[in-house]
Amino acid sequence: MTPLAGTLSRRGFLRTSGRAAGGAIVLAAGGLGGRAWAQGVFGNLYAGPAFEPWRDWRRGRHQGSLGLVAAAILASNPHNSQPWLFRVGERHVELFADPSRHLGTIDPFRREMHLGLGCALENIAVAARGLGYRPHVALRPDPARDALVARVDVTDGPPEAGAHFRAIPERHTSRAAYDRTRPLPRAALDALGAQVTSAHTRLVLLDAGSAEGRLFAEATVRATEQFVADAELSRDSHRWFRHALADVNRHRDGVTTLAAGLPERILRLALILPARVIGDPGRAWLAATRDRHCRTASMFGLIAVRNPADVVQRLEAGRLWQRLHLEAISDGLAMQPLNQLMELAERDRVLGRSGEAAPDLARMVGDDRFQSVFGFRCGYTTTPAPPAPRRSVGAVVRA
Repeated sequence: MTPLAGTLSRRGFLRTSGRAAGGAIVLAAGGLGGRAWAQGVFGNLYAGPAFEPWRDWRRGRHQGSLGLVAAAILASNPHNSQPWLFRVGERHVELFADPSRHLGTIDPFRREMHLGLGCALENIAVAARGLGYRPHVALRPDPARDALVARVDVTDGPPEAGAHFRAIPERHTSRAAYDRTRPLPRAALDALGAQVTSAHTRLVLLDAGSAEGRLFAEATVRATEQFVADAELSRDSHRWFRHALADVNRHRDGVTTLAAGLPERILRLALILPARVIGDPGRAWLAATRDRHCRTASMFGLIAVRNPADVVQRLEAGRLWQRLHLEAISDGLAMQPLNQLMELAERDRVLGRSGEAAPDLARMVGDDRFQSVFGFRCGYTTTPAPPAPRRSVGAVVRA
């Protein structure tokens, strides 16, 4: 799941704002001031309709099967593309892939799409138990229907509102700087390891200071450089970038400037400016990957499966990532997907070229029976992660 394509580094933004000499005078004169007012920059940045699903979940607006969908749409997913559709009955939810939300050249084999669908499925199962149901999950229940990836039937049971259930509305991707001087305690590492429940999946945790951790960071930066230099990858990534608040609330998807991990005062200033003034979003993403995402992480991680071409194993890997992230929130940890290496390895495969990404991943996994399908960073941060925009339950449920 690719990080924010339009992330601004603080240094880069300050350079940009510095070029706008006299900006304070223009603001006082009403030029940027009017734009700021129209953008809603002076108020609650997350009060718009794009963030209503998070409030709906907390209020318990949707009941029964629709309540399960309300949890599913809050799940982690690639590029915030939200590649899901649902069909509901009184006692079941069917989960479908939405091909219109495919990431194009970024995800040629639908690996990331299936990971995101697995995340949604895990939220359904967690929410079902918390709301007083027993979920019965069937993966690929009808192989003749490619788009139908899972069906969850529910029966009544006592509510089990555990830590993962409580973490559903608090789980957000954190792109801010982490505190690398604060290592993860053994209990937290053990808790993450306990989320692996399938013999087909494996979790690899890499201390950032270890040789493998340094390799992950260096290889991820190299992969990001190559990603940014690839016109097709950059085009398909930028298609999901939302800068203006009006665009965020209109599209209700994609990666946003709001989630860039910027200090609030810098964020509000950035939102005043048009996207074209900010500069090249790819270069800003590269700078953030190098200077913040990889440099400040305490821990990196990989999720690997035995057969990355198997849709069921991809779904299970996505369910594992969602459990890991919910567990991390419960333990006060921050997490962010870092999937550039997997994306570049697949790009190399499509173009028939040799590259470093696949061999680097194999070295880090250290077991030729498994191949990596997902990467992330983990650590502590004092900066709260903001919610991502989401489409409504009504927009994703089909008759």
